[in-house]
Amino acid sequence: MDSSVLIKRCNEVLEELLKFREEMCLRFLKNLSLDDTTYKELVVLLNKNLEILEDLKEKMELQGFDTPFIGVGKLKGSDESDIYEIKTYSTYLRRMVDEKKGALERVKYAIISHKIALGHLQDASGNKRIIYFLPYDGSHKGLLLNMPPLFVNTYKKLLNVFESEGRGVLSSITMTLIIMKDGKRKFKRVKIEDEDYEGYIRKNYGDALITSLKKNYSKNKLLNDSYVKKTLALVYLMAYKDEIEAEIEKKLKKLLSTHQRGLITKYKNVMVDFDADEVEEGIIDVRVLDELKIKKLKMKEEMEKLGLYKHGRPIEELKISLDVEKAISEELCFKIPIKHFSQDLFRYYLYNTPDERARSNMFPSILITPSKVNLKWMVVEGIDALEVLDLKFLLERELPKYNIPLKNIGGVALYLIHDDWNIVQNFNYKKEDIEEILKSIAPIDNLKSVLKNKGINIDKLEKYNKIKKDRTKKFLDALGKL
Repeated sequence: MDSSVLIKRCNEVLEELLKFREEMCLRFLKNLSLDDTTYKELVVLLNKNLEILEDLKEKMELQGFDTPFIGVGKLKGSDESDIYEIKTYSTYLRRMVDEKKGALERVKYAIISHKIALGHLQDASGNKRIIYFLPYDGSHKGLLLNMPPLFVNTYKKLLNVFESEGRGVLSSITMTLIIMKDGKRKFKRVKIEDEDYEGYIRKNYGDALITSLKKNYSKNKLLNDSYVKKTLALVYLMAYKDEIEAEIEKKLKKLLSTHQRGLITKYKNVMVDFDADEVEEGIIDVRVLDELKIKKLKMKEEMEKLGLYKHGRPIEELKISLDVEKAISEELCFKIPIKHFSQDLFRYYLYNTPDERARSNMFPSILITPSKVNLKWMVVEGIDALEVLDLKFLLERELPKYNIPLKNIGGVALYLIHDDWNIVQNFNYKKEDIEEILKSIAPIDNLKSVLKNKGINIDKLEKYNKIKKDRTKKFLDALGKL
């Protein structure tokens, strides 16, 4: 397919997806819920769209849309008669490059949006609200440009959160040992990928002395895919825009008087006719300096007529009110989407096993097992989210050694951290299911030792320990060493 034909086909598909996105937004505004029939139809449609988009992406990449300059020869010619032709060709080439890159970029955003929607629709713990606001037509930049400056600044802060980098997962352990060989002591340097390095040493070297040990961790960002990061940052702001604005208004009513809020309203009504970057702070273009001076003087005159400025400066009460509004707006515009994202991500890691997370599209490209540093921004009301997830990830590594299934261990982590069955049941875990796992863990001394080193109160487990024979305990402990 010719490049121009492919671009045309791409634009037609994206135009249809724009209508689909508008219909989804309208459905949300009308508060139309997803019944079983609508849900099934939506899943089928999203999968169909995704198939078309991925086919377009493949064809675009095969035609070099992601590297549009490759294959273009150098322009030669120095005669004056050639200059016009060269400039014309260069302009045409630049337009084609922009069209190709722009079309492919929109398709990539559209693909990510469809994947996220399917992930949240098909997972019981998915956030159904965000599916109404995803940029299904790939119009990420257009939607961002139409957002208020406050939201654009918050969008950048959210991107930093999603890029948070931790030490990742343990990849290997490097050790220096003193071992006995032929009756002599010798130094040996080894690198292993087994976290149970003591068991590895006993098995391979017997009574060896460790002189140095270094744990090597993979350096990983929480989210590596820039299209996923940007889509998530945008959609969580758009999905909770009304809540953010309502909470800002609510808090300002508590902190500012009616008169102070009135001053802010008058100020904003004047500023509607002026560009804040031009008349307040920022870089001034010397080419339009006189025009900007006139705008600034006119703005100040309007402000002084309304009693908002005095001697060319904001009155103190207005300045204080604006500072309060700015601080509150910035705080809540960030805090509210982070709260909802934290809740969604906490449930995602809590409920899903590593295998399930590897297959999920709720958060494409996200780390399967993040570190505490990756999630240091996470806040879930009433829950020590970081400690619960950190313990759950530990159990995911340890329990398979003893043939204990990973299902429901999120509830085990909640109980061992909080010791509160109400919290466990609030996350839809059944007490009897969690107690079955606790009974399996309780007799295993090696596992209890690992948990104790993690700061877990082992007394919570002892009451579930009904196995008293030493021989049986030793057998269970041995399972973890096989």
